[in-house]
Amino acid sequence: MFGFAARINDDGATGTAQVVNVSTEVRGTVRTHNAALVPPRFTVVGQTVFVDDLTVFANFGTPAPTPANAVGALDDGTSVVEVHGLRDATGAIHASRVEILTPVAGNDELRGTVASLTASTFTLQNGSTNVSVSFTGATTIVPNPAALIQGAIVEVHGAFSGSSFAATLIEVEDDAQFEHQPGEEFEIEGQVSGCLTPNPCTLFNIGAQAVQVNGSTQFERGAPTDIADGIRVEAEGHQFSGSTLVAEKIEFKRTRVILTGQVTNTTGTLTVGTGHVGTVTVFGQVVQVTTLTDIRTGDSITTADRVEVRGSVDSGGNIIADRVEDNLGGGGSKDIVQAPVTNKVGNVLTLLVGNTSFTADLTGVTQLSDENGAVATLAQFLAEVTPAPAPGGTIVKVKGTVSGSTITAIEEAEIED
Repeated sequence: MFGFAARINDDGATGTAQVVNVSTEVRGTVRTHNAALVPPRFTVVGQTVFVDDLTVFANFGTPAPTPANAVGALDDGTSVVEVHGLRDATGAIHASRVEILTPVAGNDELRGTVASLTASTFTLQNGSTNVSVSFTGATTIVPNPAALIQGAIVEVHGAFSGSSFAATLIEVEDDAQFEHQPGEEFEIEGQVSGCLTPNPCTLFNIGAQAVQVNGSTQFERGAPTDIADGIRVEAEGHQFSGSTLVAEKIEFKRTRVILTGQVTNTTGTLTVGTGHVGTVTVFGQVVQVTTLTDIRTGDSITTADRVEVRGSVDSGGNIIADRVEDNLGGGGSKDIVQAPVTNKVGNVLTLLVGNTSFTADLTGVTQLSDENGAVATLAQFLAEVTPAPAPGGTIVKVKGTVSGSTITAIEEAEIED
């Protein structure tokens, strides 16, 4: 976990960090690893760790390995790693950094919340992941034994064996220095959870922090309808409603895309349930379906299906599906492409989907809207569209008919950020 408290200057763009805190999420010996699954993963101190293109790998040699190669280089029972990252609702860690360490006996470390506290044991909780921790009179508790209470966030140091952890040091975290003060900017990054009212989701959690968005919230690299459980975002703002952060800006850590259309090819096992992995092709775009993808079809994805794919684009331009669901009338028989704009010439927009550019001529389109509602004229609509080089600028959704890399017979266009 990374956190900081800062005083923002009057210009609203610069400031001075007053406190910086970096916490290790887990440290220990790798017990299992699987480089073949998507995303690649390993387990350490009873925790599941996922890696991807956003993960930094330290002491893995040069050049920096791919996620799969990094996990493949680990040895069960001997490789010792330190992991920094963000937890999802299940407690799994999505690693931002993995470092290989020199093995040191009794140097395991784990972070979480204290539950079921007794005089010599407690349960360390992270999402749905629980680890039994034991401690004795010889265990050092910082800042003092009285600080170890139910609900405290702690770092435990010691040795992990089987499913239990013998603690030699327990550090109780004190985040008082990070409490929001009037005029200070507050930022938090992590996986969205608790999104109970989707499309759009206006109240959700990032870690333990409740976040609210409203009509004034600005969105970068995505749209309000892209907020869903498991999506990685950064939220920032200056105001709280009670303990809930009122977000002034939501930044998606990867560019968001939507494809609604006919499936033309599939690979792998794409059945509803756990363990599915493979690809689905829509508009010639090969979309990766991972074990984390939420499949919401009747049974399995086939070439007979029209689907809506919601996903993100990684640093290599690959489209990773967060959700695939039946297109039950959402676009009718029309195709939908939502993607960032990389070029604007006259009335023609270029939308970048992964590594492929789609062109959309908006001449004659009258159903135009932005985040505030209907836009009166095409000139006004285009004035709000700002193209940019990859990964692109303004996010635009177009409803029409996709033929090759051209969107024709366009009925609607909507600015999504």
